[in-house]
Amino acid sequence: MTDDTVWVLVAVTVCIAIYGLPSIIAFHRRHPNRWVILAVNGLFGGTLVGWVVALVWALHAVHRPDQTGASQGGESGLNLFVNDTRWVALVAAPHGDGGGHARPALSPADAVRELERLGDLRTAGHIDEPEHRALKSAVLRGL
Repeated sequence: MTDDTVWVLVAVTVCIAIYGLPSIIAFHRRHPNRWVILAVNGLFGGTLVGWVVALVWALHAVHRPDQTGASQGGESGLNLFVNDTRWVALVAAPHGDGGGHARPALSPADAVRELERLGDLRTAGHIDEPEHRALKSAVLRGL
């Protein structure tokens, strides 16, 4: 082999590695959409836009359930365009606005609406039972 042939092989290898970088990253991270990323990278990676989309998608963190053996596919089975889930704790507001001003008491109709809203949040799984009890007692204290 001549020196020119070696340099050509090295250049081709580097170009292929750069071209396939989004797929390599997706498979290394065991991304739930690694096969779709591979397809996007393979089909549209020749365009700069397709390559960047595949790279960003491969680097984007996707929520993975904590249960072992649980499906990684999301509701659609593809887990496309999934947002990261974040735990949000609802904290009951103190009686007052924090500036020393007392908060007006809730009317019974407002309290009923708030309790229904809290029940809907619990039913939908956005809050758990202890959070529901704490927020419900705060509403009842505000009457």
